[in-house]
Amino acid sequence: MMFGTGTHLRVGERGAALPLLALTISFFLLMAVLLVGITGRSVDRSRAQAAADAAALAGALEGRTEAVALATMNGGVLIAFSTDGTTVSVTVSVDDVRAAATAERRVSSE
Repeated sequence: MMFGTGTHLRVGERGAALPLLALTISFFLLMAVLLVGITGRSVDRSRAQAAADAAALAGALEGRTEAVALATMNGGVLIAFSTDGTTVSVTVSVDDVRAAATAERRVSSE
């Protein structure tokens, strides 16, 4: 059988491109799944850090109760809260991702 200029198709070569196409599609689907997983994990880390930052600031200004409230409003759970004078340290968990933050309350002399 003749196709185009000088291209011969042998009987045993028929459909040889199909496995290559299937392999290529599988590769790209795997890459897409990995990309979505990496992106989702990055978003979870950002959300956890934002919740920890908000909880630390609230804790420095208003105490543990407000730190819990802000962590919850940001979709997190306050795991740890400690204060040392004017410095507050918190650890917050959002979707199994933990983040820590520290905030310092500055007393104004006005």
